[in-house]
Amino acid sequence: MTSRPAVGLPVVELGGGSRPGTGPLAREARRIATELATDVVASRITDADPSAWGPAAGDGLGWAALPRTSRPLVGQVDALREAFRVEGAARVLLVGDARWTLGAQVLAGESGLLRVLDSPDPGAVSHALAADLSGTVLVVADPAGDTPWIAAVHELLTAAVAEEVGARRAAERTVVLTEAGSPLDESARAAGSVVITTERDVPGAWSVLGAPGLVPAGLAGAPVGEALDDARSVAELLTADEAENPALELAGVLVAVGAGAVRLDPAEGPPALAEWVAALVAAAGGSPVLVDGTDPDGLPDGPTLAPASARHPDAAPDDLSELLDGRSGGSIGHAGVEPTVDALLAEVTGVGDDPDEGSDDDEDLAGDPADEIVRTGGPLGAELLLWQYAAAAASRLLDGEAFGPEAPATAGATAPGPLPRLGSDGLVDVHAAESLSGGAGDPGTALQALVDAVPPGGHLALSVWLDPADDASVAVLRGELARRAGVPVTFGWGPRDRGVLAPFRRDDPRPGVLCLVTGDPPDDLVPDPGPALTSLALTEAGSVAADVAARGVPVLRLHLADRVAGLVSLARAVQGLRPGPATRTD
Repeated sequence: MTSRPAVGLPVVELGGGSRPGTGPLAREARRIATELATDVVASRITDADPSAWGPAAGDGLGWAALPRTSRPLVGQVDALREAFRVEGAARVLLVGDARWTLGAQVLAGESGLLRVLDSPDPGAVSHALAADLSGTVLVVADPAGDTPWIAAVHELLTAAVAEEVGARRAAERTVVLTEAGSPLDESARAAGSVVITTERDVPGAWSVLGAPGLVPAGLAGAPVGEALDDARSVAELLTADEAENPALELAGVLVAVGAGAVRLDPAEGPPALAEWVAALVAAAGGSPVLVDGTDPDGLPDGPTLAPASARHPDAAPDDLSELLDGRSGGSIGHAGVEPTVDALLAEVTGVGDDPDEGSDDDEDLAGDPADEIVRTGGPLGAELLLWQYAAAAASRLLDGEAFGPEAPATAGATAPGPLPRLGSDGLVDVHAAESLSGGAGDPGTALQALVDAVPPGGHLALSVWLDPADDASVAVLRGELARRAGVPVTFGWGPRDRGVLAPFRRDDPRPGVLCLVTGDPPDDLVPDPGPALTSLALTEAGSVAADVAARGVPVLRLHLADRVAGLVSLARAVQGLRPGPATRTD
C-alpha cells in the first residue's frame, strides 16, 4: 500500500527551458539556493538570529515562531466569535494600515463577512459609515497605537456604532490589536473594549500568522487553526539548510531577478494573496509588479510569479497525494515506494539527485528569464510560511530593510517639505519636484515633462490615492499611459499598495519616475466624515511624494480639485502624450 503524507507540502514549480525547471532563471535560482544553504540562512531565521541581516533585524524576527506561539489565540478568537454571534454581530470591519490588514484578507479568502478599511480616503470612510453597523464587530489594528488617521476613523466608527447599539455595547464590540503599553492599549481598556496585544518583534508584512492576521479573519469565520497547523507541519522542511529547501529555491528566484521587476499574477490564487506577497517582496528589497489581467501590456519586463494555494482550483499541487494519484501528471510514489521531499522537488522542478543527469542542452541555455513562470502552491498556512522564509532569505542578498521601519530619505534630518504647487488648469493642481519645475503648471505639460524624465531602462509608477470603489475607472489610465508614453507603467492604490513605490524608497533608487494622484472628496458624500480626514489623507500622500523626491527621483503629484471633472482632464492629458527621449527613435 502506498504511503501518503498526512499534511500538504508547499511546492515551488520553476518554469522555463525545454523542460520544466531548466531555464536560466531556474538554474540561477538553484545556485543561489545552494549559497543560502551554505550560509545556514534558513536555520538562522528559525533561531531569530539577526547576524545574517545586521543588528537592525534583531527586533523583527519573531514571526518565525508564530505557527507555534499563536496557537492560544485560536481558542480566544473562537470564544469571542461565538459571544459576538449571540449578540447578533457576525460581520467584521477591520481598520488599519495595509501592512497589518492584508494578512487577514488572505486568511479570510472569499468570505463576505470581513471588510477592510485601510485608507483615510473620505469616500472609503463614508462607505464604511453608511453600512449597517448594528451587526458589525469593529477591529482596530494599530500596533504602535498612535497612527493619526486610524485614531480619527476609530472615533468616527465608534460613534456611529454607538448610535445603533449604545455606547457600552459599541465599546464591547470593538477589538483592538496593539502593543502592550501603547496609547491605544490604555485608552481601549479604559473604554471597555477587548484588547489583544500584538507581537513587538513582528513587522507588519510578517504578521499574517500573528494577532493582526488571525484575529480579524478568525472572527469572520476563517479556519485560522488549520492555517497554523499547516504552517507548523512544514516548519521543519522550510528551516532546513539544504539547497532543496523550497523556500531557498524561491529566495533564489527573487535574488536572481535582482533589481528587475518581479511580476506577480493574482489570477491563480485566492483574493489578496498576490498583494500580500508583493508587500513581502518589497520589504525584502525587490520590485514587485501586480499583473493586470484585463490589460497586461506595458508592464516592466520580468519573470512571472504565480502564488496559489490549495483553496484555489488553479493551485499548484498542494500535497504528495495529488502526485501519487497522478492527478497532476506526476509519477513518483509507486506502490511500495516511500515518497520523499527530494522526490517531490524533483517532480515539480525537474531537478534530479544527479546533476549530470538530463543536463541542459543548447535550447535550455538560450532561454529568456523574462519568459519563465514560477508557480507556488500548498495548503494556505504552508504557502504563507514558504513566502515568508523565502523573502527573509532573499533580503540578505537584496539589501532590503525586511525587518525594520522604512528609513527616511533624510537619514534623521528634518523631513523634506511638500512638493511646491506649480499651477492648475482649474480642475487639476500640479505639484512637482525641483527636477520637473521647468514644466508648465498645466497637467498635460507637467505629465509630458515627467515622461521625458524617464531614464533609459526606467519606468513610470502611477500611485493613486483615491477610493478604489468610486474611482476605479482611473486604473484604466495605466495601460493608456504606457502606450502613449512608450515606457513601462506600474500602478497601485495608495496607501495600500507599497509595492509600486518600492523601487524608489531605497537608498539607491532604481531608474524611474513617480506620478502620485490625490483628490478632494466629492461634495455629495453621505455621511460626510469631515475635513479632518481629507487633511490626514493628503498629508500622508504628500509626505510619501516628498520622501521619494528627496531621493533624487522625478516626482509629480496631480491633485484633482474635482474628482469627476479632474479625471476627465487627466485622461485628456494622457491622450496628448508623446514618447519621451528614452524611447524615441526619431
